Amino acid sequence: MMDMQILQKMLTEQLTEAHFEALLQVMDRLHDAAAVGELENMTAMDAREVQGWLDDIIFTAEEVVRELQATVRANEPKGWSDN
Repeated sequence: MMDMQILQKMLTEQLTEAHFEALLQVMDRLHDAAAVGELENMTAMDAREVQGWLDDIIFTAEEVVRELQATVRANEPKGWSDN
């Protein structure tokens, strides 16, 4: 289990490109392991647990994308001005 102080630091520090790169590397390693049928060498979780986590991650990522898209649309100029 992860140390709570480390987890708190991870959750409160500002995200950088390095955080997203690390996430992509984890996903890539997971993909590689799954592709060759060696998931058990990467995690103690079974395939259904991993799939459940991935479903949650995908859902949350899609929600973030929708929120970002809504923010961008809200900040776009609203038509032409005669001034």
